Amino acid sequence: MTDSMQAYLEAKRSVDDRALNRRVLERFATALSDRPEPVRIVELGCGVGTMIARLAEWECLPAQVSYRAVDRDVASIQRARKLVPARLAAAGYTIDSLESGADGTVEGGVPKSTTLVARPDETSDGIGSTRLEITLAVADAFGLEDDADAVVAAALLDILDLEDAIPGIANLLADDGLCYAPITYDGGTTFAPRDRLDERIEAQYHRHMDEVRDNGGSRAGSDLLAVLPRKGWNVLVTGGSDWIVRPSAGEYPDDEAAVVARVLETMADALEEVPSPELGADARRRWFARRWYELEDGELVYVAHNLDVLARVP
Repeated sequence: MTDSMQAYLEAKRSVDDRALNRRVLERFATALSDRPEPVRIVELGCGVGTMIARLAEWECLPAQVSYRAVDRDVASIQRARKLVPARLAAAGYTIDSLESGADGTVEGGVPKSTTLVARPDETSDGIGSTRLEITLAVADAFGLEDDADAVVAAALLDILDLEDAIPGIANLLADDGLCYAPITYDGGTTFAPRDRLDERIEAQYHRHMDEVRDNGGSRAGSDLLAVLPRKGWNVLVTGGSDWIVRPSAGEYPDDEAAVVARVLETMADALEEVPSPELGADARRRWFARRWYELEDGELVYVAHNLDVLARVP
């Protein structure tokens, strides 16, 4: 994962903010408030830590929370260690401590884990109201042991094998624990203005997800709704969480053009691996050239269909 990936993860924060299904999020917050404190949350594939700060900023957390956020990518965790304290401070929290864990280092001497404690600043006009103990760690999501009240898996389950991931999440949860899986891709990538090749491009992109990529699939959101009950989980609520990126007066908000650029790069790489006689290389190159021109000219609209899912472990 390169620096461009961290930039992408930061840029999509505002896209996720708009997309997240508020009904599902409110049900998650209510369910957390019913758990004995301190509530223990584990986030898998946390990236640069945007979800942690968001839940605190949006006042979705109980008064006492222990939050363990992990990602396999060292650069993302390093970035999270800067972004999370800064965003919490801006939201009205005081950062009491930031210390390295005792579990060794990874490449470049980077600590495997660091812990910070954030508490509401009574002298601030910020909205902070939760005491948070946050551990940011470089770790494999399913190499963990825990007994958590909730697992957060944002934009993650669509790149994993659900038959393995769901039991893995269950192993991390206490009795009646929750899984909150927002922004799970579910079979829709569209652009405007329309192009006659759009459907074939999308079909090949989905074919790569389903047949070439090691894990995950193009209908992961719908598949999740089938796999969870089959494994005994109770699906509490689900709802759409579509990504929509569109320019206004030829300009994209924040850094959201970087999100669309990353999507186009990912799609181009994927289609190189699924050649099709129905979609020749020249036609494919023309399609991508058009989309890049429209993006650079502030004309391209991008929509991706996702689902948010909240479920309770058996």
